[in-house]
Amino acid sequence: QSTRAALNLMQHDIRMAGFDATWKDSNDDQLDDRRLKDLIDNDCDGGADNDDPGSDENENLVHFTAAQAHYLQFRLDRQSDGDICDPSDLIGFGFSRTRDRNRDGIADAGAAPLGRSVGASGLQPLAEDIQAVAFGYAFDDDNGAALPDGDIDTAAGNIIWGYDSNGDGYLDTRLDSNKDGLINAEDDLNGDGRLNDAYLTPAVPIRRVRAVAIWMLARTRAPLRGRHDTATYVVGNKIIIPLDRYKRELMTAIVYCRNLGLR
Repeated sequence: QSTRAALNLMQHDIRMAGFDATWKDSNDDQLDDRRLKDLIDNDCDGGADNDDPGSDENENLVHFTAAQAHYLQFRLDRQSDGDICDPSDLIGFGFSRTRDRNRDGIADAGAAPLGRSVGASGLQPLAEDIQAVAFGYAFDDDNGAALPDGDIDTAAGNIIWGYDSNGDGYLDTRLDSNKDGLINAEDDLNGDGRLNDAYLTPAVPIRRVRAVAIWMLARTRAPLRGRHDTATYVVGNKIIIPLDRYKRELMTAIVYCRNLGLR
């Protein structure tokens, strides 16, 4: 489908991250009031209620499970059945490993299909001719507070955007390296073409992600006669200067995940 339609679908899905119609937390302790007695294996690990290993049945189970610069994944209870076991409860976006072997968010062949996964199905083509994709993540953490305040964290009035650089489940790297409120080429402080020059401290658990910034750089399938693309494209944590004859369009969006604790 078209790149614009693919971006719209991504926004719709990401906006639904964390949806859980059966969740009930009357005392605001981030634990469900009923799940230890609902006789359902809510987290699909083979145990239910107090017999569940770790007794995690009443925890908030629907949240981001991957928040990397080039790949994201999240859970939601799409069937509203109290568990996260259904294939449709796990959604992911990014390039497949065969299209992006070094996992840097840039298609190895110059352009490739952007993929969407549902459950364990693997990434299926969503949009063709995408050169690069990237994501940034805003969060509500309040320096590790047990109960965050419900507002996205900011610094000097600007949203803090970061990503998980090593896949360990923590946002650890800032996109706005110079903290001026913009994500642009000036945030590459050492000139290596990557926005990874500033640590996010303290690191933030990805379950506290509350919004996602999306970048998609689309490219024509064939070069165009008489065209010479010298533009600088900032695609999340990447800086791309093509110097070739393809035509490109950079599309961006910010999606607020209203099911994940925002006021």
